[in-house]
Amino acid sequence: MDAFIELDRVEKVFDVRKKTGFLKRERRQVRAVDGISFTVARGEMVGYIGPNGAGKSTTIKMLTGILTPSGGRLRVAGIDPSRERTRLAHRIGVVFGQRTTLWWDLPLIDSYKLMHRMYR
Repeated sequence: MDAFIELDRVEKVFDVRKKTGFLKRERRQVRAVDGISFTVARGEMVGYIGPNGAGKSTTIKMLTGILTPSGGRLRVAGIDPSRERTRLAHRIGVVFGQRTTLWWDLPLIDSYKLMHRMYR
């Protein structure tokens, strides 16, 4: 298989600080993505769905180089997004769908085509 996207045990952990008093802060870690692995072949069309807070947007942000993974390995078009974000940006595009921009009675691809025509 000619892989275009490869994730191998990718994880993302955020440090969260919460004020617990005048000078005290509590610090904890939140694991947004926990060891995800998958491959998408060149030319393959996939949907990436899951419940709120499952790490979907975080994963996409790592795939585009917006965020750096805490662990694991990922490649898009043979490029490490966190090291070569600009080069990757010339090769891919990303659309983040929100409820307000997707129509329940239209297939996803038709919603995308409609938005594309409106903003062209």
